[in-house]
Amino acid sequence: MTKQSFWVVRQVGTEPFSFSRTGLNVARVERLRNGRLSDMTDLDAAHELAKIALNDLEAFGTGGGEALDDEEMAVLLRSLTAVLRRLGVVLELPFRDFKGFKRYWIDQRMSGSYDTRRRYINGVFEPALNRLDNYHPHLRQGPDQMSRITDVTRRRLRDGLKDWWAGALGEEEFLERLYDLNNLPSHDPRFATAAQDLWQHRVNNPEDWDDDWIWHDERFGLVDNDQALLRFLAEMLHPVVRTDPAVVERLRVFFNETLAPDGYELIEVDNISGAPVFDARTIGAGVPGSLKNLIFAADGLKPEFVLRDAINNDVEIVKNEQFCLVYSQPLGVSGLTWGEMITWWRDRESLPEKMTDSEVGRALYQRLGASLHRDPQRPKWRSPEQTVFRTYCELYPINETGADFPALLPQVYLHMDPKTRKERGDKDSVLGRERMDFLLLLPQGVRIVLEVDGQHHYADGGEASPRLYSKMVAEDRALRLKGYEVYRFGGYELGLDGARAMLRHFFAELIEC
Repeated sequence: MTKQSFWVVRQVGTEPFSFSRTGLNVARVERLRNGRLSDMTDLDAAHELAKIALNDLEAFGTGGGEALDDEEMAVLLRSLTAVLRRLGVVLELPFRDFKGFKRYWIDQRMSGSYDTRRRYINGVFEPALNRLDNYHPHLRQGPDQMSRITDVTRRRLRDGLKDWWAGALGEEEFLERLYDLNNLPSHDPRFATAAQDLWQHRVNNPEDWDDDWIWHDERFGLVDNDQALLRFLAEMLHPVVRTDPAVVERLRVFFNETLAPDGYELIEVDNISGAPVFDARTIGAGVPGSLKNLIFAADGLKPEFVLRDAINNDVEIVKNEQFCLVYSQPLGVSGLTWGEMITWWRDRESLPEKMTDSEVGRALYQRLGASLHRDPQRPKWRSPEQTVFRTYCELYPINETGADFPALLPQVYLHMDPKTRKERGDKDSVLGRERMDFLLLLPQGVRIVLEVDGQHHYADGGEASPRLYSKMVAEDRALRLKGYEVYRFGGYELGLDGARAMLRHFFAELIEC
């Protein structure tokens, strides 16, 4: 299956004013209503049509840029519904084309928010796409993606595994947590589904298949699909599958040692009743552990907080809470975006639904900006921190346009020293850096710190200070060892004429590459 499966290039207009336009291959899509295509499975067709429909409906609902016209969308949705019906997947849409979608969102009072419409349409399609992915794990890693996990590593995992892969569960019960067995095909001509295969050859006649059959069965993706294999290994460590912490830890160590040469590891991302839940990530791609509290953007006195529960790392602010912001929502796999921050700010401030996302974003922008350094004696002067923040928000605004981009959080606290510098006799905190100038939370646990260095970071009384410089680089090392990426900007360079152009180039390279 290629990206061009349902697209065709047409000439529009007459010479010498004609031009090429890529449009939907309507005839090919229409044929799907009556049955599967000769060169494509219904599963592949449904997956591609669903992605086209989702992308275009989202674009139409969030400012434009859709590739289809109204008639093409109507054809696509009719065929998609028919194909999904043949696969046993339900997709219920209260509209039939772009115009119907617009009438629906007006009726449902979604007119004022791009983000609300985006979340709605993704919520409609997500269950169907998840079902399709579960039918066919290879869809998670398309043919154009290179497998990083080698055959050598797969054999080492298979041969070195001494524990039963299904743990306390039966094979079918375990696999049903990852796949829809009733919609995976049978290898036995007498049966229709993988579920029937399992019953016949692992329950009714358990000697038919070897115990390591799962490692060789291409239906489950362990043979050649990285993501399918990593999900399988993580599921082996799930608290429902294994309850002995010692066994879980032994397996985790074995998996990570074996996967390391290919650049993957399993890390704890959650817990159930105190037992860890694991997921995979590329090695070095982020900070282990789950986010508990973000304390940031103080626009007044420094917040003071205590560790209320040392076991669970629960923090409580005991003083000056009114001057700071606290974000404690669960962090998704996509990191923290402006769209999520807009939703959070709307709820936190109890803003009326009639306020658009742009209006909510403008209020959030003003509040975040209030935490940045400014000089009351020079109201028109822009501080280096303000230059960084404003330039980022010009590129990735806090509104519908920038909703999917990472949020840039200012003045994020790492920890709290209960003593002020004055109380410490003007000495540095023994805890090191208390807060980061800016923090970006990207997908896969990647956390990027941006630091703006004024003269006080490396000089004392106008004289270069080896002590201050050593302190600064030591704190950077500590952050990097914890998995953070750290980028520094000199206050001097941010005051030059080309500072904003430099920042735009940096952010584009960082965020979009």
